[in-house]
Amino acid sequence: MAGLDLEQLYRLLRARPDTAVEPAPRTLAEVAERLVRPGSAGVVLRRLPVPCLQTAEALVALGPRAGRHELARLLDATGGERAAGLDTALQALAGQGLAWPDEHDRLHPNPALRQIWPSPLGLEAPVAELLAEATSEELRSILLLLDQRVPVTKQQRLATLTDHFADPRRLDAVLADAPAGVRPLLLEHAETARAVFSPSGEVGRAARWARERGLLVRAHHGYGPARVPAEVTLALRGPSWHAPFDPVPPEPELVPVGAAEVAREAVSAATAFTTQAAAVLAECALHPVALLKSGGVGPRELGRLAKTTRCSETLLRLVLECALAAGLLVGAGGGPPTGNRTAHLPRTTRRAADLEAEDGPLALTPQYDSWREEDPARQFVALAAGWLTLPFTPTAVLDKDGKSWPALVTRAPSPSCRHARRGLLTAAGRLPAERGAARAAGLGRLVAWHRPLCDQLPQEPAPFATVIQEAELLGVVARGTLSPLGAALAGHSAEQPQGLLDCARRLLPGATERARLGTDLTAVVAGPPGGRLTALLDAAADRESHGTASVWRFTAGSIRRALDGGRSPQQLTAELLAVGGVEQLPQPLSYLIGDTARRHGRVRVVAPGSVLYGEDPALLAELLAHRRLASLRLRLIAPTVLVSATGPEATLAALRAEGYAPVEEGADGTLLLERAGTERAPAVPPQRSGPVRSPRTGRALPSSADLRELAGRLFTVPGGPAAAYGKPDELTEEELARETPRLMGSCVSRLARAIRADQPITIEYLAGAGEVVEYDVCDLALDPPFLHARRLGSEDRLALSLASLYTVLPIDRF
Repeated sequence: MAGLDLEQLYRLLRARPDTAVEPAPRTLAEVAERLVRPGSAGVVLRRLPVPCLQTAEALVALGPRAGRHELARLLDATGGERAAGLDTALQALAGQGLAWPDEHDRLHPNPALRQIWPSPLGLEAPVAELLAEATSEELRSILLLLDQRVPVTKQQRLATLTDHFADPRRLDAVLADAPAGVRPLLLEHAETARAVFSPSGEVGRAARWARERGLLVRAHHGYGPARVPAEVTLALRGPSWHAPFDPVPPEPELVPVGAAEVAREAVSAATAFTTQAAAVLAECALHPVALLKSGGVGPRELGRLAKTTRCSETLLRLVLECALAAGLLVGAGGGPPTGNRTAHLPRTTRRAADLEAEDGPLALTPQYDSWREEDPARQFVALAAGWLTLPFTPTAVLDKDGKSWPALVTRAPSPSCRHARRGLLTAAGRLPAERGAARAAGLGRLVAWHRPLCDQLPQEPAPFATVIQEAELLGVVARGTLSPLGAALAGHSAEQPQGLLDCARRLLPGATERARLGTDLTAVVAGPPGGRLTALLDAAADRESHGTASVWRFTAGSIRRALDGGRSPQQLTAELLAVGGVEQLPQPLSYLIGDTARRHGRVRVVAPGSVLYGEDPALLAELLAHRRLASLRLRLIAPTVLVSATGPEATLAALRAEGYAPVEEGADGTLLLERAGTERAPAVPPQRSGPVRSPRTGRALPSSADLRELAGRLFTVPGGPAAAYGKPDELTEEELARETPRLMGSCVSRLARAIRADQPITIEYLAGAGEVVEYDVCDLALDPPFLHARRLGSEDRLALSLASLYTVLPIDRF
């Protein structure tokens, strides 16, 4: 890292933003320590394609001293397209902090990869690692038997032995001179790692011969199975064996597609999706959706919504999840739509009655009111961006037991789902121009090449078929290739949202505020209706169909609903004339409004006491004699006044069920308006979007601006990046951890930072007889195996054994 320039350092931090989460690193040494953590490295591997993973595994198999030539020979990538693919893979690994070259053209894999691949390519560790615990005399004996020069120090002897094993020709010569039973024994160990304990016989002699020459290595204390160094296994496999390497992606069956037809199909899908989403959410506003006690929307409510909005269940689930991610929906009480009574239990142990029990409605947020008023392009952007960040696949209906998931139920997040979507956008975007995959299965195999570590759903007929179907419903994939909307979505981020919005506004048709009013009491809207038009027609008519053309039908009940909402007949007529662009309403609609208005309010219900009164004594007498209103126990107290034994709500409902049109009046004589669907949950941030968080720690990842600022701060440490890493004679944190076996990782980092920055700290020290003493110290100086320090507030000097350091604490912890 010390050799990177400012831009390279910024790109590395941007590729690995989890290494810059709070508390922000203050030196390159801290960044490096985070880069080599297995959890951090494992997150990166999920977004790498097949050749990068194959190259990383091969590097781990070759060991830390491998050169590019040895790697190319192992992968059979010494020339042509395969060599170019290897260069691309190495550049990608270096950019992700997973492998890097040194000045001697040696390639160094991230140490965390050894923990991810403990036996890469079926190989054990290299000889340098297996013989690291051997004594200097043991190394001398091996070198003499191999006819090699014997250096003075142990490190030099191990380096000489490593160089010897790195040459396949030398190993071939050793194996050629081996007794007859050695090669079969080594091959068996390379495949099974079976221990050999036979002290005599042919097997024992062969094992002893191999161990004496380092071809077979047992643990320093003599326990456990014997292990064959990776270099020996590769020599046994022969020069014709190569590790798998697929630098060229699979080619699906392609068909010619025109850019115009791709854009046309994408626009049609995106428009239909946005229109259906508006209809589903409008239905949720008019008739709140009940949630199950165990969490989510059950099949009964899903079926009702699907039937009412004429929407498939797959599209319905996708709309609900995207709306939740965009912050348009919340569960009852403003929280996520999940219960807590049985949600922790396996689905197989929950009672069916409990799964179908209801627990409050699904609520709309104030963001929905703003979203409804937006143009279709902005509506689409909000939903599509929510889809991109969903932590699981929303239309995956079946769980691992083959049972159906409720919609909106909280599931365990899976980073694979987000990476699969990104992989689909990448794979579809790299197809040849004006060519599309003939079948979804071919496109799925291409996604699997770009994201091989992403989990696939077990019920899918083809790889990533569900993700591809969702992308087609959204219009980001069309005709087997990436649409213009998909290309804009691939580059979309919270920091750069304008590109997707501009593309959507350029392609999607604008909202219309016009409707064609027919003599059959229908209102037909061609294209996506605007928010105001939708609100008016939803208030005064019943929606019958959705899609490229939406149809509403006026009925006596829908007109009464508009009048109950506070509109006068004259106001409703004026609004319909404006949206219809006509001077006169169709005669049937005009008569319907007039007839409903004449009947509206002729009977009024007063609370409290459920008093009914009106100006027409004959009408009240009719109500009193109506058999189906007997449950109200009406009583005539004056020619124009009735009293009901039930409350206002029940009285209003009973009268309207029999075809009357009463209105409710307040105690002060004013009409009480009924505004359906206006209740909103408290304003909350989007449930499944917002700041991107680290999949390992859950902490918010820094933005690009924060990362650039951090890179500049690290780069401008006095002395440059090399000074930020530490002086050459200082121990790295990894080496310091080996010298301080009692300290936890956080204490090691704190001690290293205090040494570099000359900061005072508190040290708990294990003295004699198991006693723990505490020192507040400063002026730290490292001299392994001792730490020299001065007691804070005095001139007393301490020489502390690194092995006896018990805990390191900040000086101001109290």
